Amino acid sequence: MTLGVELINNRDIVISSPESGFSVTYRKDGDAPMLVAIDGIGRVVDRAKVMFWAQAWKAAHEKARAVGWLSS
Repeated sequence: MTLGVELINNRDIVISSPESGFSVTYRKDGDAPMLVAIDGIGRVVDRAKVMFWAQAWKAAHEKARAVGWLSS
């Protein structure tokens, strides 16, 4: 699965999958060393979405570390 990773306004990380049309937005939670999904996580769950969410979280975490939001 190919993922798009975009940093928006140095506040949000948007992960998208052009193939599936899924996207999820993560935001750093203040001073806490964590990311919070603020959009794109819903109650309808199927295998494709779960696989996307798992890959999206990894991609968002890598981007957050790369821009200095999270330490190792």
